[in-house]
Amino acid sequence: MKYLLFLSVFVLLAGCGTATSSDDGNDEVIDPYADPPGYSGDPFAGFGSVTSIRFPAEGDAGIETEEPADLYGPWSIQVAACGSMDAALTLRDTIAAQTDQPVFVDHIGSYYKVRVGSFETSSDSDGLRVQLRSGGYPDAWSVRR
Repeated sequence: MKYLLFLSVFVLLAGCGTATSSDDGNDEVIDPYADPPGYSGDPFAGFGSVTSIRFPAEGDAGIETEEPADLYGPWSIQVAACGSMDAALTLRDTIAAQTDQPVFVDHIGSYYKVRVGSFETSSDSDGLRVQLRSGGYPDAWSVRR
């Protein structure tokens, strides 16, 4: 019985290979990185042009920010975590009109987190946190960016 199992596994593995074949007898190997046969379209049609790109530094843990964090202090006040970029940008513009502090949108996981201010320590951000809570953002809290 164990020989039958061995023989069936051997036959299965022997039938697998890297070459492809078609019904017309053409056995050429297909390049997986090339365009599909007969494809002549532009793969980037409909997308805007790239105007900037930011590569995360080591240890960013998947954080994408609109502003480089090293130009500012590491502490901010988070006022919301939005499910869409449009909602986060709308909220960012609203808050930016109400304060003279920088407003950031950090994309972490599936959320766009709206954060205000730039402070060296958490206690430096206390005044802005109190101001934002009394200004209509009751869940505002200090966070390290």
